[in-house]
Amino acid sequence: MGEALVVYESVFGDSETIARAVAAGLSAHLATDVASAADAPTGVGPDVRLLVVGGPTHAFGMPKPATREGAVKQYGAQVENTGSGLHEWLDAARVPAGTGAAAFDTRMDHPKLVTKLNHAAKSEEKLLKGLGLTLVSPAEHFFVVDPKGPLADGEEERARQWGRALAEIVTAGTRR
Repeated sequence: MGEALVVYESVFGDSETIARAVAAGLSAHLATDVASAADAPTGVGPDVRLLVVGGPTHAFGMPKPATREGAVKQYGAQVENTGSGLHEWLDAARVPAGTGAAAFDTRMDHPKLVTKLNHAAKSEEKLLKGLGLTLVSPAEHFFVVDPKGPLADGEEERARQWGRALAEIVTAGTRR
């Protein structure tokens, strides 16, 4: 496994696109692996210096079985297993305490009042802290045009830049 691991959940593909862009940015300074929550190993070794997790915002937070089922019924989402995703992966993950971590989510940017309360990354950060990990940066929010996407203009590049910034934070003081 690489020095950085990006684990994501994606319902319509936008969170996966962001995860892969973050991984591309990280790879400028860190060997990086990216995996869906369904495919990610629950045992993360000490060689991983940074764990980045992210996914879509559903009903004011991280997707749950009921909101995944709702996305399938309401929007025709293609979700292989509605009972499992990023939240469940984080519940099962074993990561060495003190490992660096960061979180992101994808969400709409309106209505403004709702979006202040409405984000999955808050729950992701809480779960990361519960694992004993050290947040290296505040969560980042990437915007979609509507519930099914697409990403707003410029978000994929912004994700790459965020990945580069995270890598620079993690490697500061260790590069020659």
